[in-house]
Amino acid sequence: MKDTDENWKPGLRISRDETARAELDRHVKGIDWTDRAVEFGSPERYRVALWMQATDLVYGEMRRLYPIKEQRIMMTRWVEERVFEKITGIPMVSNSKQWNWNGLWNPLEPTSFCGWVRRVSIPLAQWNAKRVLKSKTIPASLLEEEDGDNPTFEKAAARLDKGTGIFDQWPDLKVPRPAGQLRDRLLDMATNGTDVDAIRMMRRIGLWDPSLDVLEPGMQAALMLAPLPADSETDMLDADLGLEDSLELKRLYWPTQTSRRRVWQPGLRRELTRVSRLNHVIEYETILRLGTAAARILTR
Repeated sequence: MKDTDENWKPGLRISRDETARAELDRHVKGIDWTDRAVEFGSPERYRVALWMQATDLVYGEMRRLYPIKEQRIMMTRWVEERVFEKITGIPMVSNSKQWNWNGLWNPLEPTSFCGWVRRVSIPLAQWNAKRVLKSKTIPASLLEEEDGDNPTFEKAAARLDKGTGIFDQWPDLKVPRPAGQLRDRLLDMATNGTDVDAIRMMRRIGLWDPSLDVLEPGMQAALMLAPLPADSETDMLDADLGLEDSLELKRLYWPTQTSRRRVWQPGLRRELTRVSRLNHVIEYETILRLGTAAARILTR
């Protein structure tokens, strides 16, 4: 029986939980892997890559290899980016001309997806650690609790001119603003590549809303990625999402949209699911309402 629950998401801490890993494996195998779904860059491959990224599968392997926290965080991010590419088959941070195409993930192989992720993560880390960790300074963007200036956030924020009345001109705008590692990846793409790169990825993974098509790419990216001010927590908590019992959800979501790095925000995914089910809406709709509320705060 094929899996049709596209809103399902794995738990974060599954590296030491055999039952949770088995559940993720079941959902991966439950996707209808048609010829089109198996193709590189398919929405199904992106869905699986995002599932991987939402867990600590890679972090669990890096925990064993790197006892120093800063090195562990750096290698986790570096390895996850490469594993993401191996799942989707689309280059984002590396040169595909140097790829071993036989090493990319094959969803038709009758093996454990979680096992595959763990197996490819270790050699990726071991073969590249010396090069990746050669810098003695760990970039601030890799630290979970780091505050301060960050050029990535500054670039996004600079494009957003407050008081433009953008929601007065287009009151039906709906803005998806991802959280966690997906947001970090989009910020990196917008900074090191172009706004269009980040927008293209949002379209591919099904997190785009067509109402944004009236805007130029710079404004689209800014609405999705520019950080909320440090003093905007009250504004976020007061925002009317039109959803019952959403205060705790807004409290958990707000830090993920500021310059403060909260890659691991315990309870956010669980609360998103709870509020969505309580209000009889799909999780994507809840994400849109949260993101749009944040974007409105930015443009006041």
